[in-house]
Amino acid sequence: MRARSHHVDEARHPVSVPDHQGTPYINILMRMHEWLAPTSYFEIGTETGASLSIANCAAVAVDPNFSLGTRDFVGKKPFCALYQMPSDTFFRSHDPARIFDGPIDLAFLDGMHYCEYLLRDFANTERHCRRNSVIAMHDCVPVELTLADRAGRDDCWAGDVWRTLLALRKHRPDLAFTVVDSYQTGLALVTNLDPGSTVLVDDYAAIVREMMCLSLEQIGFKNLFSMIGLEPASVIETKEKMGQRFWL
Repeated sequence: MRARSHHVDEARHPVSVPDHQGTPYINILMRMHEWLAPTSYFEIGTETGASLSIANCAAVAVDPNFSLGTRDFVGKKPFCALYQMPSDTFFRSHDPARIFDGPIDLAFLDGMHYCEYLLRDFANTERHCRRNSVIAMHDCVPVELTLADRAGRDDCWAGDVWRTLLALRKHRPDLAFTVVDSYQTGLALVTNLDPGSTVLVDDYAAIVREMMCLSLEQIGFKNLFSMIGLEPASVIETKEKMGQRFWL
């Protein structure tokens, strides 16, 4: 049974909603690799390598503490580079577009689940993409208050990266979003990128202050899902449907 908070008016805003029933994020990523056929894949937050292992193109993975074990994460990749360091450290010292000898086609951001970290990861990743690249962000659509705060947990902790998604939609209306009800904590897919944009960097401190003032208890899940434009994962369930939204 889910934990319940005693500080929330459940009659106004519930502390949890039913689990998302959409296709698990790893399956959506598999379809994206198959149907969009990216030639370069970048990810932050690799851990055991489940997401890294499904890529067959050149790949770069960043994680401060890899736990790959015996998993075959190289597979058919022509090139695979692992950088065991925090993402901020990586971007200070490395240029992924130089590593790939070209822009990032597909990126998956699943690093530290704090809103300000994801904001930096998105801004730093976008700089090395092309306009029609796709950046996927995990855990932005929580279904429980207890899993959507800044207190780290071992079980399915989503953190407060839902704040980042709201901030991006507000401060970067030029971006194109597809946010789906992927089990368990949703998946946000972003394209129509602008590698030359400096909005998120120039206004970083103000955006972070604004994000930290947001309260999911006050917003409520129903309003959050409306604000982020949550859709059923079926909107990208076929190659044709996915191709209408993304093109590499």
